[in-house]
This record gives sequence, structure tokens and C-alpha cells, in this order.
Amino acid sequence: MISGADCMRLAMPSGSEEPQRDSGRKRKAWMAVFLVSGLFWLVVALAAWHFWG
Repeated sequence: MISGADCMRLAMPSGSEEPQRDSGRKRKAWMAVFLVSGLFWLVVALAAWHFWG
């Protein structure tokens, strides 16, 4: 069983360890955010056009 100290060590790595960041994954995540945001505003615009058009 994992003790409380071991659990904290796993949850919060020490300052000397740099977290590994994948730039490709970060780029894909931002592209997904922009795509979803764009689709949302497109739907809002089309709904407004349909409602008031």
C-alpha cells in the first residue's frame, strides 16, 4: 500500500524535475480549442441569421 508521503511525492514532483511537454500535443490541443470555438461561433451566427433573417 502507498503511504501518505509516497502519495504526495507522486502527486507533486520535486522542483528539480522538469515535466515533459510534447510540443506536438500542445499544438494539437490549441488547434482543437480554436476549431471548437470557431464552430461554436458559426452555429451562433447561423442561429441568429435564421432567427432574425
